[in-house]
Amino acid sequence: MTEMGNTTIYRVVIHKSASINNLPKLMKLNRVNSTELANKTGYTQSYISKLANQKTPLQFDSAQAFLKALPKQNQFMALQISNKLVGITTPVIDGDRIMKEPLAMAVKTMPELSQALEAIQNALDELTIPKEDLKLKDFDDPKELVYQSYDAVLYLMNLIAFISRGFDFSMQDMLIERHKLWSHEGITK
Repeated sequence: MTEMGNTTIYRVVIHKSASINNLPKLMKLNRVNSTELANKTGYTQSYISKLANQKTPLQFDSAQAFLKALPKQNQFMALQISNKLVGITTPVIDGDRIMKEPLAMAVKTMPELSQALEAIQNALDELTIPKEDLKLKDFDDPKELVYQSYDAVLYLMNLIAFISRGFDFSMQDMLIERHKLWSHEGITK
């Protein structure tokens, strides 16, 4: 964040590459070897092998080719690429202390949503104060709102990925459909 006069400029860093740790698993699920994946993506077998062994990062401009070439259960790869390249989306839940299945993720998501809703409620008074009248203590509840909202989004995005994988939905296609609806309703452009 940079202050320039009365304007605050926020920076979003977009990385040109990202390491992906689930490529071998996706290749197996999609029943392709590195040579076949190279043919489907237009990249060399050597590059595919280096990606699979995490010896080289996935380049931003090649991400779509890999998602298209590996359509089965690529939800977590899409999340991982989005998080690593742009850095404003949540990462993949892959810790050892988390059960990685739709029901467990749904059960874990509900309290996270409740905490986010409570944080919104707690921040309502600060959200109505004009910016020039805010005091240092007025930033605590909005900051907690952002943290709790990120926690909820982390679990929601991973829940969407787990459900999409379990029911063979395409996260990308479903998001496109929702975007069409949101655009039609004037929510997005």
